[in-house]
Amino acid sequence: MKRYLLIALLTAGLVSAQKEISDLEVKYIYSTAKDTTHAGEKMTEVMVLDFNSKTSVYYSEAFLERRKAIETQLAIAKNSGQMADIDARKMVRPKIDYSVYKSKGKAWVTSRIGSNLYTFEGDSQKWKTDYTDEKIIIGYPCKKATTTFNKRTYTAWYTKEVPISEGPYRFKGLPGLILEIEDANGYDHFIAASIEKKKAEIVPLQKGIAVSRSEYVKKRDEFKNDPYPGRPMDLNRRNQLENFKKKFNNTLER
Repeated sequence: MKRYLLIALLTAGLVSAQKEISDLEVKYIYSTAKDTTHAGEKMTEVMVLDFNSKTSVYYSEAFLERRKAIETQLAIAKNSGQMADIDARKMVRPKIDYSVYKSKGKAWVTSRIGSNLYTFEGDSQKWKTDYTDEKIIIGYPCKKATTTFNKRTYTAWYTKEVPISEGPYRFKGLPGLILEIEDANGYDHFIAASIEKKKAEIVPLQKGIAVSRSEYVKKRDEFKNDPYPGRPMDLNRRNQLENFKKKFNNTLER
């Protein structure tokens, strides 16, 4: 299987120059503690990374399933000349709605704040790799590395048997594919569940208002403090909002 994947990587140059096509797909199990005061209570989501040696896109599997279901219903309605019958309640509901597109060493995150989408470019990470620790993840020998990302220390495990500098979310920059990464507090954990050869077009799945990362964080915090600017808020609603902020206090971008 590993040799098969390596052959797929070596044939990457044969794909059309007009489109970026993935060679491999990794599915990660992403676990996150939305409330750091109850870090043992985790929300999980299956995340997907489609990539080749130059480009990648990272997204929630449920997000894409929902999007495809809506597109299918719209296409049926268009062909029949009738209004689309879309019942969002019957569709899978993603827990993660952001996506990450990487190209030419840069990474762009598109995420929703309220009813608006925003896109920001994220910095790359600097890694410490002088460790002797090793472990096996889904059959691949992995080496240890650490980095500081948004003021938290993360430990990653990467494999040189897939010699592409890629990983989940914005993480990349190691001499191989990241198969597992977790912050020191255990709030956020990504671990690969499968790797397979897959030919899929790599394109940004969403496009938002262009902002800097600091502007995005500021807008997100402003929304959390006042999601309905200009509208009066009674004491009961204010207390509900404060309790919500306390329960959902963990994010990858701080």
